Amino acid sequence: MNPLDKSNIKAIIFDLDGTLIDSSEIYFKAINHILSKFSISCTMEEMMVHCGAPAEDIYIYFLKEQGVYDPSRKEELKKEFDEKFRELLKDKDIFPEDSKKALIKLKKKGYTFAMGTGATRISTVSMVPKDILLLFDAVVTCDDVTNPKPDPETFLKASEDIMTPPTKCIVIGDGRHDLIAAKEAGMGFILLRNDHNRDFDPDGCCICEINRMIDLTNIL
Repeated sequence: MNPLDKSNIKAIIFDLDGTLIDSSEIYFKAINHILSKFSISCTMEEMMVHCGAPAEDIYIYFLKEQGVYDPSRKEELKKEFDEKFRELLKDKDIFPEDSKKALIKLKKKGYTFAMGTGATRISTVSMVPKDILLLFDAVVTCDDVTNPKPDPETFLKASEDIMTPPTKCIVIGDGRHDLIAAKEAGMGFILLRNDHNRDFDPDGCCICEINRMIDLTNIL
């Protein structure tokens, strides 16, 4: 674990999926909807290996693995995935009260917020309530970068958008992609444990670990 200098932290960059919300079941069903068109499937464990990557990259990975990926259908598959995702999400409130309370408390402490997610902007807006989105000074999705996580571009763009140096930002995430991206961006990292990453070893590269979002309010 690395020491935390709270006085140096001016901004918090949050991952979305698996951190602020748990949308893994919806992603799992939507990804398998795409894969089923090619008579293949993946398990939840296989999907979670790619935790933090855009959904498009995940289903393309499995299609390539089976030798059935057709690049000419990329936009068609992306559109169908987005439609299926929104259908599965319809009328569901998946933003937990724990995350809402944590964000409100931390915002009152004066931190600048950014979101750095591998989700598309359409999916992000669908999953996050409008009043919560208003708490964020910047939202960077996979649509806004050339190289998504684990490349640091997502977090570096978030840092740029909120006009805060990377050394004064801290990232809250739940997976290897988040950790690698934060480290490469020169930012501190706090790991949120969840049901899908209990066996993940951050190898001493995070400042600390938390089990609930609300725990952040006692640290920052």
